[in-house]
Amino acid sequence: MKILITGAAGDIGSRLVDVFKQDSEVELFTTALGEIDGMDAGHHLSSDIRDAKLLDWVKKIEPNVIIHLASIIQLPESMSREEAFEVDVTATESLLKTAAESGVNKFIVTSSGAAYGYWKDNADWLTEDMPLRGNEDYFYSSHKRQVEELLSKYRQLYPFMQQVVLRPGTVLGPNFENPITNIFSKNIITGIAGSASPFVIIWVDDLVEYLIESAKTDVEGVFNVAGDGTLTLKQIAGYLNKPYIGIPSWFLRGVLSVLKPLGVSQYGPEQVKFIEFRPVLSNTKIKQAFKHQPQKSTEQAFFAFLEKSNKEYVKA
Repeated sequence: MKILITGAAGDIGSRLVDVFKQDSEVELFTTALGEIDGMDAGHHLSSDIRDAKLLDWVKKIEPNVIIHLASIIQLPESMSREEAFEVDVTATESLLKTAAESGVNKFIVTSSGAAYGYWKDNADWLTEDMPLRGNEDYFYSSHKRQVEELLSKYRQLYPFMQQVVLRPGTVLGPNFENPITNIFSKNIITGIAGSASPFVIIWVDDLVEYLIESAKTDVEGVFNVAGDGTLTLKQIAGYLNKPYIGIPSWFLRGVLSVLKPLGVSQYGPEQVKFIEFRPVLSNTKIKQAFKHQPQKSTEQAFFAFLEKSNKEYVKA
């Protein structure tokens, strides 16, 4: 089985590479910016996901399975939203088209629970049949929604190419850094008054196991990915032994609308809903469809992150 991984140098991709390199049933191909340890020139392409040479390479190697991980999680100061769109959406559509035309058997994508969007009327537990309403003013949420719309279109156009679409909640692993871990690192944990801000977390090793099973079995479909249970922001603050402050959303939006233009805060008023209206993902469907079951609950994954990242925490 020929498997191609895009974004192979990332936290998730590098773990997949380590597994598949040891698998005698897999011929592994990777692409990323820069080199990958242990991958020779014939099996690795150092390339931007937007580069046309990647598409030519896909046609040449004819993979059976593509695991598409390449995307922008945090927008660097040097990158515009338009460039991020090219990476997340335009490049994904080009890869999808090339995969279908090259006879790829299965296309696997890591989407996100952010594709549902951050909305006041979100269900208490979101299931895979609920609408994707990613917020236009948050690039990551909007791009994930648009990628999933493309995937839905390609399921209709090319039904022979199986798809697995995984929508993780917050992914944590040793020394991970992302917008959520940025919240954990603050001296004071700031929440929204009247909002519990529940988080669902998946440990990185569980997500990797789901990706491996997606690639090596006949499973297909769209699946939320989360450990059991939730953690509220106030609980998280308690485990971090940090003070928690709940601020009225209207007040926080007003403060951020002043501070961001001054360069004092990287966050604007539009990002208040990122904390106020958390999408809480039901994991019932994936637990029914996959042999792998999450080895860590949301709470256990959070503790493991703190322990593996050499951070102190206080157990309740």
